[in-house]
Amino acid sequence: MRRSIMHVRSLMGNSFLVAVFVGVSWASLAPVAAQPVETVQASAPSDLRARGEALIYGQGDVTADVPAGLALLGQAAEQGDLAAKASLGKILLDGYYTAADTERALGLLEAAAQGGHAKARMSLGGALLWGTGTEPNPERARTLLQLAADAGEREAQRILGEQLIGGWVYPRDVEAGLPLLEAAVAAGDVPARVALGDFLLYGIGLPKDELRALALYEEVAAKGNGKGLMHYGEALMWSERDASAAEEYLERAGSLGQGHAWSILAEGAMYGYLGGGNFSRHKFDGYAEKARAAGDPQVEVLDAIRQMWGISMVASGPKTLERLHEAAAGGNAEAATFLVELLRDGNAMNVMKDRDAARAALAQYGPLLDPLDQARYAWTIDAAEARRPSAYAKIAEAFVENPEWKTAWLGRALYKASPNSAIYILQSQMKADGLYRGPLDGLAGPLTLRGLYRACRALDDASACDDSVLRPDVIGTLLMR
Repeated sequence: MRRSIMHVRSLMGNSFLVAVFVGVSWASLAPVAAQPVETVQASAPSDLRARGEALIYGQGDVTADVPAGLALLGQAAEQGDLAAKASLGKILLDGYYTAADTERALGLLEAAAQGGHAKARMSLGGALLWGTGTEPNPERARTLLQLAADAGEREAQRILGEQLIGGWVYPRDVEAGLPLLEAAVAAGDVPARVALGDFLLYGIGLPKDELRALALYEEVAAKGNGKGLMHYGEALMWSERDASAAEEYLERAGSLGQGHAWSILAEGAMYGYLGGGNFSRHKFDGYAEKARAAGDPQVEVLDAIRQMWGISMVASGPKTLERLHEAAAGGNAEAATFLVELLRDGNAMNVMKDRDAARAALAQYGPLLDPLDQARYAWTIDAAEARRPSAYAKIAEAFVENPEWKTAWLGRALYKASPNSAIYILQSQMKADGLYRGPLDGLAGPLTLRGLYRACRALDDASACDDSVLRPDVIGTLLMR
C-alpha cells in the first residue's frame, strides 16, 4: 500500500468561517479597506479577527487582501484574542497565504494553546508530531492532540486515532485509537472515514472488513470525494481478484477528481493487470492522457519506466533518463526523485550507477523537494558509496543524529542503496537491545540473522518474519523503530 503524509492547507475551512461570522454582517466586512485606521483599531478583537480572516481568504463579497488581513489579525492577536492567535499562527505555520514564519507561528500557537484554545492545541500538536519548524516532540504532541480531541476537534481525533491504530509514531494502541477515529467518523469527518476504511481494507491494526471499508468509501463518494474508491479499486487491481470491478471503481474515483486514479489505471494497463493480457496494455495511452489532463505527476514516471524496460516500445536507458530530466525540468518532483534513485542505483540493464550524476540531479532539481527530503536523498547517495565498516559507521551516526529521518520509506531506500549500511545500523540497534553480540560489520551473517529474527518477532505485525527478515519491507520497518 502506498502512503503519504497528507498536508492540510488550513484548519480554517469554510464551516469555521461561517461560525466566525455569526452576528457579523457582510456589509460590515466589505468596506474594511476604506475605513479610517483608527476606526478599525478601535474595533473589538473578535471583529478584527473576523475582518482579517475575510480579507485573507477572500470570502463572500470581500476582495482578498492578504497583507491587510494579516495586519488586522495581528492586531487582534496583540489584544489577546486567542482565536486570532490560533488563526494567525496556523497561517504562518502553513506558509500558504504568506511566507512561513515558524518562530512567530509557534509562539502564537503556544500562547493560544496555553490559554486552552482547542484549534491551537490541534495545530501545535501537529507541528510537534511531525517536527514542522521545530524538533519533534511526540509525547507533548500526544497530550495536545488528546486535549483538542477531547474538546471535539475532529482533525485531532483523526490524526491521533490514525497514529495509535497504525502504530507509526506511537506504539500501536487500538483500544485508545479506535474510539478517537470512530468519533471523527461519527462527526462526519471525510478523511477519517477514508482512514478507517483503509485500516479495514488492509487489516492494519484491525481485522479486515472489506464490506465496511467499501461502505465508508461509498459514503465519502456520495459527498464528492473519490479517494476511498481509488484505494479500493487499487487493492482489487493488484490482488487480481476482479479486474473489471477494479477498473470501474478507479474510473469512478477519477471522475470524482482523484487524478492519481488515472495513473493507477495506466500502471495497471502497463503491467497487464486490467485483464485481457496484452490487450490491457493498449489502454495505457488513454489513461495516461487522462492522468496528464488531471495533472498527476506519476504518469511521467510510468512513461519513463515503459521506456526503460521496453514495454510496448524499444528499451532505451538514455531515452529513459532524457524523459525524466525533461519532466523534472518541468517541475515534476516525482520524476526528479525517481531520476536521482535510478542514477544512484542503476537498473542492472541499461542505466549504470552514476553517483556523481545522482548528486548533480539532486542539486539541479532539489528545489522541487522540501529540505528534509533533500537531506535524506543526499544521505542515501553517501550510503551507496560506503564500502567498509568505518564508512557504515558515519552513515549510522547521521541516522541517529536525525531522528526525523526515521520512516519505513527511508529504511527501504537505504536498504536498496546500501544493504551493508542498513544492516550495520540494525546491528547497532540490536546490540543496544541485547539481541546481537557479534561485530559491527554490516554483514548479514548467522548471528545477525538470528538477531533480526528476534527483532522482527517483536513487531506488532510479525507475519513476514518467517518469510525472510531480509525483505526490504521488514528492514524498513525495523529501521523505523
